Amino acid sequence: MERAARARETARGFTLVELMVVVVIVGLMGGIAVSSWISMLPNQQFNSAIRNLSEVLAETRSAAIARNREFRIRYDLDEDTYVVRTPFKLGGGFMLTDEDEGRLFLTPVHLAEAGIDLVEVRIDDQTYSSGRVEVYFQPLGVSSYHTIQLRQPLLEREFTLEALPLTGEIRLHDGLFQRPTVDEGDFR
Repeated sequence: MERAARARETARGFTLVELMVVVVIVGLMGGIAVSSWISMLPNQQFNSAIRNLSEVLAETRSAAIARNREFRIRYDLDEDTYVVRTPFKLGGGFMLTDEDEGRLFLTPVHLAEAGIDLVEVRIDDQTYSSGRVEVYFQPLGVSSYHTIQLRQPLLEREFTLEALPLTGEIRLHDGLFQRPTVDEGDFR
């Protein structure tokens, strides 16, 4: 008899209250994890867009050197997109003129889909905040000096990418950046 009572006592299991407490705790932990992940997503998208653009700049310069042809990147400030313009025809071969008809463009990148604005592009001393503008990469590695300013309104973040003309180095600047004007004192 005593054995049967002990066996029933150990086989009882959990009460409904204990199970509900566990379900509530797991639900709270899941809610915290999901909300944390959702708040990190826009930040990661912005960082990813910056990284991708810097890689496109470096790869376009490398392609110009390797192919011994001029490559360009076209920024569309109204549509918040950029695309690499190659020197190739769609069917193969090189373009002989500078006209875009029949020219091969690589897949455009739409920054607006990630909630990112292409604010302005500065080429040499000209600032563009609307329309289309192109920067070039020559076969010897020379490019136009330019900066690209990106903004993510949701997190109120701004970032500037800077492409140096002779070395092709890409510099990343948190916030808005503008290189100071060179004067005679810089050469003493």
